Amino acid sequence: MASRSRQLTAAAKKLILTPVLTLEGHKNAIPSISYFPDGKRMISGSGDKTTRQWDLEAGKEIEDAQDVCEQEVYAVGVSRNGRWVVSAGGYFNIGELKRINFIDISGDSTLLASG
Repeated sequence: MASRSRQLTAAAKKLILTPVLTLEGHKNAIPSISYFPDGKRMISGSGDKTTRQWDLEAGKEIEDAQDVCEQEVYAVGVSRNGRWVVSAGGYFNIGELKRINFIDISGDSTLLASG
């Protein structure tokens, strides 16, 4: 058992990821991000009520959408063909939860799931 643990520890050290790019623009926490299918762009949603589209090659913001939710943006998603971007959010009051935390678009872009 001890040698197996050491092997896992050695393997885990090799899997440490190092950030290669920091994107700045949101003024609050970013609970959700999603890549576009081309791998060159990303969408992010934030507690500042915005979604932002990023050019990952240039390391810059392409577009932002202000006040896309009345409260924080908790979930973003991109369709598999890159045509559709969706966002969802809400709020939490003590004893009352009215927010969407997860969102996804079906492979054929005809269905939207959230929870």
